[in-house]
Amino acid sequence: MGLTSVGDALGKGAETLAHAGIAQPRREAAAIWASLNGADLGQVWLSQDDTAPESLVSGYEAAIERRSSGEPLAYVVGTAGFRTIELTVDRRVLIPRPETEGLVERVLAWNTRRYGEEGNWGAVADVGTGSGCVALALAVEGKFERILAIDASAEALDLARQNWAAVAPGTPVQFCLGDGLGPVGEESLSVVVSNPPYVTLAEYDTLDRGVRDHEPRKALVSGRDGMDHIRTLLTDAAPLLLSGGLVAIEIDSTRADLALRSAREAGWADARVEQDLFAHPRYLLATKEF
Repeated sequence: MGLTSVGDALGKGAETLAHAGIAQPRREAAAIWASLNGADLGQVWLSQDDTAPESLVSGYEAAIERRSSGEPLAYVVGTAGFRTIELTVDRRVLIPRPETEGLVERVLAWNTRRYGEEGNWGAVADVGTGSGCVALALAVEGKFERILAIDASAEALDLARQNWAAVAPGTPVQFCLGDGLGPVGEESLSVVVSNPPYVTLAEYDTLDRGVRDHEPRKALVSGRDGMDHIRTLLTDAAPLLLSGGLVAIEIDSTRADLALRSAREAGWADARVEQDLFAHPRYLLATKEF
């Protein structure tokens, strides 16, 4: 690129991203530079007249090319914010979404109503923990005795453990390798929470290329109708929950009626669907009857 200043770097990088169709090219170019320089965006904007360090230029050019080829920005910069925490993310795990922050919010609100802000909220299992975003947010913001973070991918659990070490929550978090709720054993839980795969086989082929080409397929697809993982959770959660316990599942908004019907067919009489911040039906919540 023949760069001489940080401003030159941002300009050339933004031009490349814009040509690739990136919606906010200058902001993303600055975010990429900040991630490499260990700076925040404000510092980057204020340093535009500074000479661009040669040690950063080649890495910056490579990162710009990765983003312009369609790789998600979170993977390029290596981090994603989730509620109050910052997480390392890469292609081993899904990138945390704002909708999933709402799932955490509902679990926190439910436990606060039931136990109070200072009560002992018991144990919670986060099924399909991925980056650990839900488990770690609950560990930081909740009053749980302990949290089981479960995933079928050993690679995902490695990254979740890395995020646990960086976040260092006060609540104990146990990382468990396995499918569904199998690793829980006979432990009694106050909450089962999950953002499971819920994309159909047909829908997967139509996903945005940034998702389809980069994020892990196993964390997205759940059978022909997108409901395999959800049905299994609804069946397996009840025996493990204490009376009055909660199962909270993020669902596909287009299958909210199917998810609610599946919950009631599985014996969850007290089941409902709540909307996300975009007014889409997103969260299946059900409580175990006393």
